Amino acid sequence: MMKSNKPIPFAAIGMDKQTLRILEMVFNGPGKGDYILVETLKEAQACIFDLDCLNGMNLWKDYRNQNSHLPTLIFSLNDKDIAGTVYVKKPIEIEQLLKALSKIKRLLKEQPLEKTLQAVSGKSGSSERLAPRNAQLATDMAIEKEEEAIHQFCGYTQDINPDNPEDVKKIYYDPSQYLQGFFEKSFVIAQQLDGGGILIEGLYTPMILLQKQNIILCGNEFRNHQLRTMALLPLSKNRLRLVTLSETEVEEHKRTEHLVARPLDEFLWRVALWTSRGRIAKGTDLSKKIVLLHWPNFTRLVVTPYALRISALWIAQPHSLLETTKILNIPQRYVFSFFSAASALQLAFVDRRTEQRSSQSTPSNNTKHGLFKRLLARLRHQE
Repeated sequence: MMKSNKPIPFAAIGMDKQTLRILEMVFNGPGKGDYILVETLKEAQACIFDLDCLNGMNLWKDYRNQNSHLPTLIFSLNDKDIAGTVYVKKPIEIEQLLKALSKIKRLLKEQPLEKTLQAVSGKSGSSERLAPRNAQLATDMAIEKEEEAIHQFCGYTQDINPDNPEDVKKIYYDPSQYLQGFFEKSFVIAQQLDGGGILIEGLYTPMILLQKQNIILCGNEFRNHQLRTMALLPLSKNRLRLVTLSETEVEEHKRTEHLVARPLDEFLWRVALWTSRGRIAKGTDLSKKIVLLHWPNFTRLVVTPYALRISALWIAQPHSLLETTKILNIPQRYVFSFFSAASALQLAFVDRRTEQRSSQSTPSNNTKHGLFKRLLARLRHQE
Protein backbone atom coordinates (compact mmCIF):
# COMPACT_ATOMS: atom_id res chain seq x y z
CA MET A 1 0.00 0.00 0.00
CA MET A 2 1.06 3.55 -0.59
CA LYS A 3 2.66 5.37 2.34
CA SER A 4 0.29 8.05 3.55
CA ASN A 5 3.05 10.33 4.84
CA LYS A 6 4.49 11.01 1.38
CA PRO A 7 2.89 13.46 -1.07
CA ILE A 8 1.31 11.87 -4.13
CA PRO A 9 3.15 12.80 -7.34
CA PHE A 10 0.74 13.99 -10.08
CA ALA A 11 1.61 14.63 -13.71
CA ALA A 12 -0.41 17.30 -15.55
CA ILE A 13 -1.27 16.91 -19.25
CA GLY A 14 -2.89 19.41 -21.61
CA MET A 15 -2.93 22.34 -19.18
CA ASP A 16 -2.95 25.95 -20.32
CA LYS A 17 -0.95 28.46 -18.28
CA GLN A 18 -3.92 29.64 -16.24
CA THR A 19 -5.03 26.12 -15.27
CA LEU A 20 -1.47 25.11 -14.46
CA ARG A 21 -1.16 28.20 -12.27
CA ILE A 22 -4.29 27.15 -10.35
CA LEU A 23 -2.83 23.67 -9.84
CA GLU A 24 0.45 25.12 -8.59
CA MET A 25 -1.36 27.41 -6.13
CA VAL A 26 -3.45 24.52 -4.80
CA PHE A 27 -0.50 22.13 -4.52
CA ASN A 28 1.54 24.81 -2.75
CA GLY A 29 -1.42 25.97 -0.65
CA PRO A 30 -4.20 23.76 0.78
CA GLY A 31 -2.75 20.65 -0.88
CA LYS A 32 0.82 21.17 0.31
CA GLY A 33 2.29 18.01 1.82
CA ASP A 34 -0.42 15.81 0.28
CA TYR A 35 0.28 16.29 -3.44
CA ILE A 36 3.14 17.43 -5.65
CA LEU A 37 3.38 18.14 -9.38
CA VAL A 38 5.99 16.22 -11.36
CA GLU A 39 7.13 16.78 -14.93
CA THR A 40 6.95 13.26 -16.36
CA LEU A 41 4.49 10.37 -16.25
CA LYS A 42 7.31 8.05 -15.19
CA GLU A 43 7.54 9.92 -11.88
CA ALA A 44 3.77 10.05 -11.37
CA GLN A 45 1.43 7.84 -9.37
CA ALA A 46 -1.62 9.69 -10.72
CA CYS A 47 -2.41 12.14 -13.50
CA ILE A 48 -4.52 15.24 -14.15
CA PHE A 49 -5.69 15.49 -17.76
CA ASP A 50 -7.41 18.46 -19.45
CA LEU A 51 -9.69 16.96 -22.11
CA ASP A 52 -10.48 20.39 -23.56
CA CYS A 53 -6.93 21.01 -24.73
CA LEU A 54 -6.07 21.17 -28.42
CA ASN A 55 -6.60 17.72 -29.99
CA GLY A 56 -7.61 16.56 -26.52
CA MET A 57 -9.49 13.36 -27.38
CA ASN A 58 -6.70 12.00 -29.57
CA LEU A 59 -4.16 12.82 -26.87
CA TRP A 60 -6.44 11.10 -24.34
CA LYS A 61 -6.57 7.89 -26.41
CA ASP A 62 -2.79 7.77 -26.68
CA TYR A 63 -2.39 8.52 -22.96
CA ARG A 64 -4.98 5.90 -21.94
CA ASN A 65 -3.46 3.17 -24.11
CA GLN A 66 -0.02 3.69 -22.59
CA ASN A 67 -0.93 4.67 -19.00
CA SER A 68 -4.11 2.81 -18.18
CA HIS A 69 -2.66 1.91 -14.77
CA LEU A 70 -2.64 5.54 -13.56
CA PRO A 71 -5.67 6.85 -11.64
CA THR A 72 -6.66 9.98 -13.54
CA LEU A 73 -8.46 13.20 -12.70
CA ILE A 74 -10.18 14.80 -15.71
CA PHE A 75 -10.91 18.50 -16.33
CA SER A 76 -13.60 19.39 -18.87
CA LEU A 77 -16.43 21.83 -19.52
CA ASN A 78 -18.70 18.88 -20.33
CA ASP A 79 -19.62 16.05 -17.99
CA LYS A 80 -17.44 13.00 -18.46
CA ASP A 81 -18.17 9.50 -17.21
CA ILE A 82 -15.04 7.51 -18.07
CA ALA A 83 -14.21 4.33 -16.19
CA GLY A 84 -11.37 4.65 -13.72
CA THR A 85 -11.38 8.46 -13.66
CA VAL A 86 -12.54 11.26 -11.37
CA TYR A 87 -14.17 14.25 -13.09
CA VAL A 88 -13.90 17.95 -12.20
CA LYS A 89 -16.08 20.37 -14.13
CA LYS A 90 -14.72 23.64 -15.50
CA PRO A 91 -14.49 26.41 -14.46
CA ILE A 92 -12.48 24.79 -11.69
CA GLU A 93 -13.60 25.39 -8.13
CA ILE A 94 -10.85 24.84 -5.58
CA GLU A 95 -13.04 22.89 -3.17
CA GLN A 96 -14.17 20.50 -5.93
CA LEU A 97 -10.57 19.99 -7.01
CA LEU A 98 -9.50 19.21 -3.44
CA LYS A 99 -12.28 16.67 -3.07
CA ALA A 100 -11.32 15.00 -6.36
CA LEU A 101 -7.68 14.83 -5.28
CA SER A 102 -8.81 13.32 -1.99
CA LYS A 103 -10.69 10.58 -3.86
CA ILE A 104 -7.56 9.69 -5.80
CA LYS A 105 -5.58 9.69 -2.57
CA ARG A 106 -8.00 7.31 -0.85
CA LEU A 107 -8.10 4.95 -3.81
CA LEU A 108 -4.31 4.75 -3.88
CA LYS A 109 -4.12 4.34 -0.11
CA GLU A 110 -6.84 1.73 0.31
CA GLN A 111 -5.96 -0.54 -2.60
CA PRO A 112 -2.67 -2.39 -3.13
CA LEU A 113 -1.03 -1.15 -6.29
CA GLU A 114 -1.57 -4.48 -8.05
CA LYS A 115 -5.34 -4.25 -7.55
CA THR A 116 -5.35 -0.68 -8.78
CA LEU A 117 -3.53 -1.78 -11.93
CA GLN A 118 -6.07 -4.52 -12.56
CA ALA A 119 -9.05 -2.32 -11.80
CA VAL A 120 -8.16 0.42 -14.30
CA SER A 121 -6.17 -1.53 -16.87
CA GLY A 122 -7.71 -1.55 -20.33
CA LYS A 123 -5.58 -4.64 -21.10
CA SER A 124 -7.46 -6.68 -18.51
CA GLY A 125 -10.20 -6.80 -21.14
CA SER A 126 -13.31 -7.76 -19.20
CA SER A 127 -15.90 -5.24 -17.97
CA GLU A 128 -16.27 -7.39 -14.87
CA ARG A 129 -12.82 -6.31 -13.75
CA LEU A 130 -13.77 -2.65 -14.02
CA ALA A 131 -17.07 -3.05 -12.19
CA PRO A 132 -15.76 -3.13 -8.58
CA ARG A 133 -13.72 0.05 -9.10
CA ASN A 134 -16.60 1.84 -10.83
CA ALA A 135 -19.00 0.78 -8.10
CA GLN A 136 -16.60 2.02 -5.45
CA LEU A 137 -16.22 5.35 -7.24
CA ALA A 138 -19.98 5.73 -7.53
CA THR A 139 -20.38 4.98 -3.82
CA ASP A 140 -17.66 7.45 -2.87
CA MET A 141 -19.27 10.15 -5.02
CA ALA A 142 -22.70 9.61 -3.50
CA ILE A 143 -21.34 9.74 0.05
CA GLU A 144 -19.26 12.81 -0.62
CA LYS A 145 -22.16 14.62 -2.29
CA GLU A 146 -24.24 14.03 0.83
CA GLU A 147 -21.43 15.24 3.09
CA GLU A 148 -20.21 18.00 0.78
CA ALA A 149 -21.33 20.92 2.93
CA ILE A 150 -19.72 19.44 6.06
CA HIS A 151 -16.41 18.84 4.34
CA GLN A 152 -16.37 22.30 2.77
CA PHE A 153 -16.51 23.86 6.21
CA CYS A 154 -14.77 21.31 8.44
CA GLY A 155 -12.28 19.53 6.20
CA TYR A 156 -11.15 15.91 6.44
CA THR A 157 -8.42 16.17 9.09
CA GLN A 158 -8.31 13.16 11.39
CA ASP A 159 -7.77 13.46 15.15
CA ILE A 160 -4.18 14.12 16.10
CA ASN A 161 -2.08 12.96 19.02
CA PRO A 162 -1.47 16.15 21.07
CA ASP A 163 1.75 14.63 22.44
CA ASN A 164 3.22 14.28 18.94
CA PRO A 165 4.75 17.62 17.77
CA GLU A 166 4.51 16.61 14.10
CA ASP A 167 0.82 15.82 14.50
CA VAL A 168 0.16 19.10 16.26
CA LYS A 169 1.69 21.08 13.39
CA LYS A 170 -1.00 19.74 11.04
CA ILE A 171 -3.86 21.43 12.88
CA TYR A 172 -2.44 24.95 12.79
CA TYR A 173 -2.71 27.56 10.07
CA ASP A 174 -1.95 31.28 9.87
CA PRO A 175 -5.14 33.30 9.18
CA SER A 176 -3.02 36.35 8.27
CA GLN A 177 -1.82 34.47 5.19
CA TYR A 178 -5.40 34.21 3.89
CA LEU A 179 -8.33 36.45 3.15
CA GLN A 180 -9.73 35.61 6.59
CA GLY A 181 -6.96 37.57 8.31
CA PHE A 182 -7.50 40.57 6.06
CA PHE A 183 -11.25 40.59 6.78
CA GLU A 184 -10.65 40.24 10.52
CA LYS A 185 -8.27 43.20 10.39
CA SER A 186 -10.89 45.21 8.47
CA PHE A 187 -13.51 44.17 11.03
CA VAL A 188 -11.40 45.52 13.91
CA ILE A 189 -10.73 48.82 12.11
CA ALA A 190 -14.43 49.21 11.24
CA GLN A 191 -15.32 48.81 14.92
CA GLN A 192 -13.36 51.96 15.71
CA LEU A 193 -15.25 54.15 13.25
CA ASP A 194 -18.03 56.47 14.42
CA GLY A 195 -19.70 56.29 11.02
CA GLY A 196 -19.15 55.33 7.39
CA GLY A 197 -17.36 52.12 6.53
CA ILE A 198 -14.25 50.36 5.25
CA LEU A 199 -13.78 49.79 1.51
CA ILE A 200 -11.73 46.75 0.46
CA GLU A 201 -10.20 47.14 -2.99
CA GLY A 202 -8.47 44.47 -5.08
CA LEU A 203 -11.08 41.67 -5.00
CA TYR A 204 -13.47 40.46 -7.71
CA THR A 205 -15.85 43.15 -6.55
CA PRO A 206 -15.61 46.20 -4.26
CA MET A 207 -16.60 45.32 -0.69
CA ILE A 208 -17.63 47.72 2.04
CA LEU A 209 -17.79 46.74 5.72
CA LEU A 210 -20.43 48.53 7.79
CA GLN A 211 -19.64 46.99 11.15
CA LYS A 212 -22.12 48.95 13.27
CA GLN A 213 -24.94 47.81 10.97
CA ASN A 214 -23.56 44.21 10.76
CA ILE A 215 -23.54 44.54 6.97
CA ILE A 216 -21.05 43.90 4.19
CA LEU A 217 -21.81 45.33 0.76
CA CYS A 218 -20.58 43.54 -2.36
CA GLY A 219 -21.45 43.31 -6.06
CA ASN A 220 -24.65 41.45 -6.88
CA GLU A 221 -22.67 39.21 -9.27
CA PHE A 222 -20.48 37.96 -6.43
CA ARG A 223 -21.24 34.35 -5.47
CA ASN A 224 -20.28 32.07 -2.58
CA HIS A 225 -18.19 29.80 -4.79
CA GLN A 226 -16.02 32.79 -5.75
CA LEU A 227 -15.63 33.73 -2.11
CA ARG A 228 -14.73 30.15 -1.19
CA THR A 229 -12.07 30.03 -3.90
CA MET A 230 -10.49 33.23 -2.59
CA ALA A 231 -10.70 32.01 1.02
CA LEU A 232 -8.82 28.80 0.22
CA LEU A 233 -5.83 30.31 -1.56
CA PRO A 234 -2.91 32.11 0.10
CA LEU A 235 -3.42 35.86 0.11
CA SER A 236 -1.69 38.21 -2.31
CA LYS A 237 -1.48 41.16 0.07
CA ASN A 238 -0.04 43.61 -2.42
CA ARG A 239 -3.32 43.59 -4.38
CA LEU A 240 -5.57 44.50 -1.43
CA ARG A 241 -6.11 47.91 0.07
CA LEU A 242 -8.29 49.35 2.85
CA VAL A 243 -9.91 52.76 2.38
CA THR A 244 -11.95 54.56 5.04
CA LEU A 245 -15.23 55.93 3.69
CA SER A 246 -17.56 58.58 5.04
CA GLU A 247 -21.30 57.92 5.12
CA THR A 248 -21.73 60.09 2.02
CA GLU A 249 -19.07 58.08 0.16
CA VAL A 250 -20.75 54.80 1.20
CA GLU A 251 -24.05 56.03 -0.27
CA GLU A 252 -22.29 57.06 -3.47
CA HIS A 253 -20.79 53.58 -3.86
CA LYS A 254 -24.22 52.03 -3.32
CA ARG A 255 -25.69 54.11 -6.12
CA THR A 256 -22.92 53.70 -8.68
CA GLU A 257 -21.79 50.11 -8.17
CA HIS A 258 -25.05 48.20 -7.58
CA LEU A 259 -23.92 46.77 -4.27
CA VAL A 260 -26.09 44.37 -2.28
CA ALA A 261 -26.03 43.80 1.47
CA ARG A 262 -25.47 40.57 3.37
CA PRO A 263 -25.00 39.99 7.12
CA LEU A 264 -21.41 40.67 8.11
CA ASP A 265 -21.31 38.04 10.86
CA GLU A 266 -22.59 35.33 8.48
CA PHE A 267 -20.00 36.40 5.90
CA LEU A 268 -17.03 36.28 8.31
CA TRP A 269 -18.26 33.01 9.84
CA ARG A 270 -18.26 31.36 6.38
CA VAL A 271 -14.85 32.73 5.46
CA ALA A 272 -13.35 31.44 8.72
CA LEU A 273 -14.88 27.98 8.23
CA TRP A 274 -13.75 27.71 4.61
CA THR A 275 -10.24 28.84 5.49
CA SER A 276 -9.72 26.80 8.66
CA ARG A 277 -11.32 23.56 7.39
CA GLY A 278 -11.00 21.85 10.76
CA ARG A 279 -7.86 23.67 11.87
CA ILE A 280 -7.09 26.44 14.38
CA ALA A 281 -4.98 29.59 14.25
CA LYS A 282 -1.29 29.06 15.00
CA GLY A 283 -0.42 29.75 18.62
CA THR A 284 -3.78 28.55 19.98
CA ASP A 285 -3.18 26.60 23.19
CA LEU A 286 -4.99 23.26 23.06
CA SER A 287 -4.98 22.90 26.85
CA LYS A 288 -6.28 26.38 27.79
CA LYS A 289 -9.96 26.84 28.51
CA ILE A 290 -12.18 28.49 25.91
CA VAL A 291 -14.61 31.24 26.88
CA LEU A 292 -17.75 31.68 24.75
CA LEU A 293 -19.23 35.12 25.38
CA HIS A 294 -22.75 34.23 24.26
CA TRP A 295 -24.65 31.89 21.95
CA PRO A 296 -23.92 32.46 18.25
CA ASN A 297 -26.93 33.51 16.18
CA PHE A 298 -27.56 30.09 14.61
CA THR A 299 -30.67 31.33 12.82
CA ARG A 300 -28.30 33.17 10.46
CA LEU A 301 -24.99 31.29 10.70
CA VAL A 302 -23.87 27.98 9.20
CA VAL A 303 -24.47 25.31 11.85
CA THR A 304 -21.55 22.90 11.76
CA PRO A 305 -21.80 19.39 13.30
CA TYR A 306 -22.14 19.48 17.10
CA ALA A 307 -22.07 23.31 17.15
CA LEU A 308 -25.06 23.43 19.52
CA ARG A 309 -23.54 20.95 21.96
CA ILE A 310 -20.18 22.74 21.92
CA SER A 311 -21.95 26.04 22.62
CA ALA A 312 -23.94 24.54 25.47
CA LEU A 313 -20.80 23.10 27.03
CA TRP A 314 -18.83 26.34 26.82
CA ILE A 315 -21.72 28.51 28.00
CA ALA A 316 -22.18 26.27 31.05
CA GLN A 317 -18.45 26.28 31.83
CA PRO A 318 -15.23 26.99 29.86
CA HIS A 319 -13.31 23.91 28.70
CA SER A 320 -10.20 23.48 26.57
CA LEU A 321 -10.44 22.32 22.97
CA LEU A 322 -9.09 18.87 23.85
CA GLU A 323 -11.37 18.54 26.88
CA THR A 324 -14.33 19.41 24.66
CA THR A 325 -13.61 16.63 22.17
CA LYS A 326 -13.34 14.10 25.02
CA ILE A 327 -16.41 15.25 26.97
CA LEU A 328 -18.64 15.29 23.87
CA ASN A 329 -16.84 12.34 22.24
CA ILE A 330 -16.67 14.04 18.85
CA PRO A 331 -13.92 14.47 16.21
CA GLN A 332 -11.45 17.26 16.90
CA ARG A 333 -12.03 18.97 13.54
CA TYR A 334 -15.61 19.89 14.47
CA VAL A 335 -14.46 21.56 17.71
CA PHE A 336 -11.60 23.32 15.91
CA SER A 337 -13.90 24.54 13.11
CA PHE A 338 -16.43 25.95 15.53
CA PHE A 339 -13.76 27.71 17.58
CA SER A 340 -12.12 29.21 14.47
CA ALA A 341 -15.43 30.64 13.27
CA ALA A 342 -16.51 31.90 16.71
CA SER A 343 -13.07 33.42 17.25
CA ALA A 344 -13.30 35.30 13.92
CA LEU A 345 -16.47 36.97 15.22
CA GLN A 346 -14.79 37.66 18.60
CA LEU A 347 -17.37 35.42 20.29
CA ALA A 348 -14.83 32.93 21.64
CA PHE A 349 -11.32 33.30 22.97
CA VAL A 350 -8.68 31.38 24.88
CA ASP A 351 -8.90 32.22 28.58
CA ARG A 352 -5.38 33.37 29.47
CA ARG A 353 -6.25 34.44 32.98
CA THR A 354 -4.92 32.58 36.02
CA GLU A 355 -6.59 29.50 37.42
CA GLN A 356 -7.66 31.52 40.44
CA ARG A 357 -11.03 32.19 38.84
CA SER A 358 -11.65 28.47 38.47
CA SER A 359 -10.85 27.74 42.12
CA GLN A 360 -13.14 30.54 43.25
CA SER A 361 -16.02 29.13 41.19
CA THR A 362 -15.69 25.57 42.51
CA PRO A 363 -18.81 25.69 44.74
CA SER A 364 -21.02 26.31 41.71
CA ASN A 365 -19.45 23.63 39.50
CA ASN A 366 -22.08 21.02 40.34
CA THR A 367 -24.82 23.48 39.46
CA LYS A 368 -23.18 24.31 36.11
CA HIS A 369 -22.56 20.64 35.39
CA GLY A 370 -26.23 19.91 36.00
CA LEU A 371 -27.24 22.78 33.72
CA PHE A 372 -25.01 21.46 30.94
CA LYS A 373 -26.44 17.95 31.32
CA ARG A 374 -29.97 19.30 30.89
CA LEU A 375 -28.96 21.41 27.87
CA LEU A 376 -27.15 18.50 26.25
CA ALA A 377 -30.10 16.16 26.79
CA ARG A 378 -32.40 18.68 25.13
CA LEU A 379 -30.04 19.20 22.17
CA ARG A 380 -29.76 15.46 21.56
CA HIS A 381 -33.47 15.38 20.94
CA GLN A 382 -33.21 18.31 18.52
CA GLU A 383 -30.21 17.10 16.46
